Amino acid sequence: MKKNDLLRVIAPCGLLCYTCDAMKDGVINQAAKKLLYALTSYDSFLESSPGARPISEKYSDFKEVLEYLANVKCNGCREDRCLKTNCIVPECTHNRNILFCYECEDFPCDKTGFPDDLKEKWIRKNKRIKEVGIERFFEEEKEIPHYSS
Repeated sequence: MKKNDLLRVIAPCGLLCYTCDAMKDGVINQAAKKLLYALTSYDSFLESSPGARPISEKYSDFKEVLEYLANVKCNGCREDRCLKTNCIVPECTHNRNILFCYECEDFPCDKTGFPDDLKEKWIRKNKRIKEVGIERFFEEEKEIPHYSS
């Protein structure tokens, strides 16, 4: 993957936009699109065969979630800014003309407003990017669920 593509999918805080549920062309968005395609006309099947599946009455809610995830539009924190409204990292790194927090002389700082668990993750991921570079970091992280610790 090219550097610009990697920068699109790795936020300046070190989290992967690629694994976020809001990321257009991210792993969740791609999976939702594939699943919606695989389930084409499934609702018709359920309507024509009442009781065919024990969970069928909940399918419309599930499909609504899938449609949402398949149609997200975020281009990543560097372009669209973080959807977490209190996150100042994209603006801060942009203003300091750096790509990642670890490049800042004040790293780690207390300006992020991250809760303790996210702050620890932010520090750990920035240190890893510094240690191995963005290419290897992405390869290591791309399969890890975004919402895990």
